[in-house]
Amino acid sequence: MTPVWLYLVASLLRGVQSTEYCVCTTVPCPQAGNNHLVMGNGYATLDYTYSIHGDFPVVTAAKAVLEPQSLDNGTETTTCTRKYAKMLEDDGQEDCDAGHILAHRLGGYGNQPLNIFPQNISINRGSYATFEGQIYECMQQANQGFLSWVFTYGNSTSTQPNGVTYGAEFDKGCGPMTETFLN
Repeated sequence: MTPVWLYLVASLLRGVQSTEYCVCTTVPCPQAGNNHLVMGNGYATLDYTYSIHGDFPVVTAAKAVLEPQSLDNGTETTTCTRKYAKMLEDDGQEDCDAGHILAHRLGGYGNQPLNIFPQNISINRGSYATFEGQIYECMQQANQGFLSWVFTYGNSTSTQPNGVTYGAEFDKGCGPMTETFLN
């Protein structure tokens, strides 16, 4: 696995521009500023905010509006999104997952780099997945769910978040939920 700093050095030596950071070529890659994506077969609308850290756009916040029809209409990650997440991993552990921002089971697409971030494997498959399961259960009772994420970073050049605050509110059924996950 290539750390971000090594990718940057190799890119500079080859003369690659910073806009060529994304390894996925058939789908849009994140750009600094606001990015929009519709997933879950049209029943999940997301707005992502990306900022530049070093030479890479990284997700700093996201908001989603879901309808129950989005449930179970997401997709798994792909080879390119897994490479994309590993490219952004900079904690030295070399053990990240390509974490869905909007979960696969909630309607999130795993083939979209916009919806992927480098996530600690044990958090992704543990407490984060448990929280997503609670949201899934609430969405079965709701007409709409409103999700939000805030990503924190150690500094302005870090490309892997060190924390994620994930919130959810529903128009009926469940009360508001918020949890902060270390990464």
